[in-house]
Amino acid sequence: MKRRKDGRFQKVITINGKKHFFYSTAATSRAAEKDIANQLLAYKEAEEKGKLFTEVAEKWENKHLPKLEYNTSRRYKSLLKHATSHFKGTYIKEVKPSDIERYLSGFVREGYTTKSIKDILSVVRLVFKYAYINEYVTSDPTQYIQPPKGKKSVQREALTDKEIDVVKKSINCTCGLLPYFLLYTGLRKGEALALQYKDINRKSKEISVTKSIYHDGNKPYIKDTKTASGNRTVILLDNVAKVLPKGNKNGYIFSKTGKEPMSNSWFQCQWAAYCKETGLNITAHQLRHTYATILFEANIDVKDAQNLMGHSDITTTRNIYTHIRENRLQSTAQQLNTFVSQELVKNSKKHKNTT
Repeated sequence: MKRRKDGRFQKVITINGKKHFFYSTAATSRAAEKDIANQLLAYKEAEEKGKLFTEVAEKWENKHLPKLEYNTSRRYKSLLKHATSHFKGTYIKEVKPSDIERYLSGFVREGYTTKSIKDILSVVRLVFKYAYINEYVTSDPTQYIQPPKGKKSVQREALTDKEIDVVKKSINCTCGLLPYFLLYTGLRKGEALALQYKDINRKSKEISVTKSIYHDGNKPYIKDTKTASGNRTVILLDNVAKVLPKGNKNGYIFSKTGKEPMSNSWFQCQWAAYCKETGLNITAHQLRHTYATILFEANIDVKDAQNLMGHSDITTTRNIYTHIRENRLQSTAQQLNTFVSQELVKNSKKHKNTT
């Protein structure tokens, strides 16, 4: 131990092959030895306990979330908030598989969907993977955990024929062009709101989808499409071209001023007014799903449908097609059962009358 020029005592101690510097402002060498011994004991105790779950989660968040797409990052932050709140004050080394299972079971009792519980577990897994790589833990307690089943997700179906008819007849309502446009292009809401007149090629009858918008609070920001496959060319149908106005090439088609994309509050206000005027209770995503139904009914090949919808994985398109097919089969089965039942009743009455 030596005394520095600033009057403090300094001692260098090698722990696990790494030098650590301890300092003391004690008046004497003997007192400084005792002070540094206490510091060393506290350091070893802290090393043994390791880092708090919240500390590691914050490190993971700062390193990985800035690399993600905005909406994904925001979703992860929300899920991570649940975990850090639950494990607040807990050292990450102390978290056991049974603790993770109890944590997830709580979401089942609170009525979370299976998908939400899976998402929560996936974020916790990422934190522990980061902890394992950085040697904050010696094993991953999430490794063999299976997410429990929660509430079934309620899937909003495609529009009914009656609802589609209302959309067709409501172009002149507040915001009426946007739902009509979504119905016959299948664009995501953000993709449609980012469209400029220069993205519309009336000669080749094509719509160029190269960007999207997201809202941070109320303010809109331009970003690349959701995936590389999101960059695509969509067919500009004749019925859409007829109702689509012409404007300055750099102007935004769906906008309050034409000079910039819609703010979140303006979109919500316009959409609410549309639903009130038409009596519809629909979402932009339902219109996109309805477009997929139109493709299915038009016998568009699943690969072509994938390209038009901008799905990165054809499995997504196949699943939508399968869902539509199953719904159609159920509807057909119901119609057939009703018809056969009525015929049997008719035949029974005829038989009674003849006897």
